[in-house]
Amino acid sequence: MNDQIKKLEKNAKDFGINLTSCQLKLFEDFFMILKEYNQQMNLVSNTEEKVVFEKHFIDSLALAKVQKTDKLKLIDVGTGGGFPAIPLAIAFPEWEIVAVDSVGKKINFINMTAEKLGLSGNLKAINVRSEELARNEDFREKFDICTTRAVAQMPVIAEYCLPFLKKDGLFIAYKAKTAEEELKNAQKAIKILGGKELPIISYEISENEEDRNLIVIKKISKTPAKYPRKTGIAKKTPLV
Repeated sequence: MNDQIKKLEKNAKDFGINLTSCQLKLFEDFFMILKEYNQQMNLVSNTEEKVVFEKHFIDSLALAKVQKTDKLKLIDVGTGGGFPAIPLAIAFPEWEIVAVDSVGKKINFINMTAEKLGLSGNLKAINVRSEELARNEDFREKFDICTTRAVAQMPVIAEYCLPFLKKDGLFIAYKAKTAEEELKNAQKAIKILGGKELPIISYEISENEEDRNLIVIKKISKTPAKYPRKTGIAKKTPLV
């Protein structure tokens, strides 16, 4: 077991996840797939093993500091190369996970990776704009958790994500040092969209890295039918 796998196992345990040897092997396999395909798809900016394990694998698993329920439905909006969707699918095979992105080649990569890793039973990736999908009755207010990581500022992603959640569901945004400022700027959007802020959860992924944060918003009432607005409007005219 190399150093990065040991670190992943330890950090996961700190988050409350006990990864099996099979799950750790899946992370190793995922790293090799990511490294192979990144050259042609630009899925992550750096494929150095230490960087991928810390900034993508370990960081993705921090969600467990908020929620570790055995069975739930999660949607990952703007999933990019599959983060946090793929690490969560490995760690929580009983979860039903939908990964959404508007870039087709990234969605193809996720579905191919899910098949290679044996995750197709609990992970599905869809090539669609989140604003369109959130108006689909099969997806609107159907999820327990909605995640987003490195997508946009909080007022924008709140409009993308809160419509997907059931009442009492959680919108969880992965953020760095800007978390408090972004949350402050999103107060109006959160209220309009039916959410209520919970305390920010901070965590470490490495001794040399600044603290990371999870912004957690609870869905307390239905999102008004007019949200999300048509594609592009949330970004152009955020609810601030």
